[in-house]
Amino acid sequence: MSGESKKVEDMNYFELIAWLGIGSSHPGGFPATQQNLAAMQIETEQYVLDAGCGSGLTACHLAKTTGCKIIGIDISAEMVEKASLRAEKEGVSHLVQFRVADVYDLPFDDNHFDFVMAESITVFLDKVKVYQEFYRVLKPEGRVADLEMVILAELPPNIRTEMKACFGSATNPLPYEEYLEALTQAGFLEVELKNPQRMKSNGNVILSELKKDWVLVKGLAEKASYLPSLMTRLRKNSSFMKKNRGYFGFGLICGRKPTPPTPPARPEKVGFKDWMRKLLHRK
Repeated sequence: MSGESKKVEDMNYFELIAWLGIGSSHPGGFPATQQNLAAMQIETEQYVLDAGCGSGLTACHLAKTTGCKIIGIDISAEMVEKASLRAEKEGVSHLVQFRVADVYDLPFDDNHFDFVMAESITVFLDKVKVYQEFYRVLKPEGRVADLEMVILAELPPNIRTEMKACFGSATNPLPYEEYLEALTQAGFLEVELKNPQRMKSNGNVILSELKKDWVLVKGLAEKASYLPSLMTRLRKNSSFMKKNRGYFGFGLICGRKPTPPTPPARPEKVGFKDWMRKLLHRK
């Protein structure tokens, strides 16, 4: 998909950020990513899945700072292409791989990863279904950490309608406790919330990230020059969040996949001769 084939005003939120190649469109932007990575304490020997990797900003940063191996997946081929370019330019392509995949049906074996992280994807999806798939691909004692937008108060119908117009009809942020319940339903233990925050006064996360990321700045001027509606669309999303920020927050939803209990030992089979020997021994 390109700007020529579809008007910016007609793109849904996913299409827009994929076309721009934005890697930190989630609440809090890249500063929140850095804060949450510190809380995750991912180690060098761990194998990590970045679900909904976008343009690979988080995955490449994690690879550079920890040296761990990461697979990033995204539903958008355009995002995966940009992420692969980033990994190559930043010298971490030996640690990070990217591929197109659906979080509802991950192309990995059971018990495959030590850590699954996600940023602002389950807000648009069936939470329990996604978390169950994360649970499946995690090794026993593996952990999940999901940065998501939450609602701090019940949304009036007009604000919910406007939210869906800005971010897509599937947008469905939940209260903190309902995210934690979804993770529990998927089977995770030690479910907790880390780094809860209220939405900042500057809701213009997309525009601020565009200015800082070299992968994005490279083609932004050209896109804006032939698509004047681009800035109008970005400001519309920003204006909504700034105006209604009191209803929204964000935080890191975390949990641990337990080790399955050891099955009870099967009763020892005793043959007739063994039974007779034991009987005589008793006498």
